Amino acid sequence: MSPLWHDEIGVYLSPHRLCLVRMQRGVRPKPIAEHEQPLESAQAAGWSAPLDALEALLAQPAWQGAHLRVVLADHWARYTIVPWVAELSSTEEQLAHARQLLTSIYGEVVSDWDLRLSQTPPQTARVVCTIPVALLEGIRAACAKHAVKLTSLQPQLIAAYEAWRHCLPPSNAWFVTVEQGSLAAARIGQHGWDRVHSVRIGSDWTRELKRLQTFGRLASNIPEEGQVFVDAPHAWREVAAGAAGASAAAGGLHWLEEEGGPMTTLQRLVRARRLAA
Repeated sequence: MSPLWHDEIGVYLSPHRLCLVRMQRGVRPKPIAEHEQPLESAQAAGWSAPLDALEALLAQPAWQGAHLRVVLADHWARYTIVPWVAELSSTEEQLAHARQLLTSIYGEVVSDWDLRLSQTPPQTARVVCTIPVALLEGIRAACAKHAVKLTSLQPQLIAAYEAWRHCLPPSNAWFVTVEQGSLAAARIGQHGWDRVHSVRIGSDWTRELKRLQTFGRLASNIPEEGQVFVDAPHAWREVAAGAAGASAAAGGLHWLEEEGGPMTTLQRLVRARRLAA
């Protein structure tokens, strides 16, 4: 194998579960290792237990000598849409404006979190995401300790959207990703995301899907538009489909299914996460 083709490890980190996949790179990448474990912590919202579990695995030879792509559960992420403001010309001004919006929505608790703005053309809205700095520092420290190169770190909604993007319409639809304890959704508009919705969920999470179906129908007068595309754990879909009723497809609800053929590291990680939950 060419030394330029490093193996890639995909990591899904949440308060409840840790999933890893290792892909052998080459002309035809293939999975060579997978790991999944449930996590129990006295602090359900904390990240100490997930980070400890990740670090323990990175210490093992099977998970060394590769580049790492980490996906963080939306439990730890906060999002909003930042409208275009022509007067804000510098990056510093744009970031300050985005932080002000986040703080107004989520409170001072996010005021010192790490913040990232999406790159979009001028005069279009942008997506901002913020994640606790201590969590990010913990991941980077674990990678540095075990000499693993961290090549990407994304929240669940962003990573899942990229993995499923080829299956989604170009506009006028909702993309939803569901994981234990959290549901996050983005509405795809004419110029990218124009709305983001996230909520903590329990056993009644199908209510949120019904709400998004209603939003989709109200937002569009064209039957083919305003549909809801759902990335959800395999075991949850039968239950949700029954709760939504036989007319779910007619109402614009679509369950995303993995396609056959080669997968990227993140697509394989999506599959592992969906099977494990």
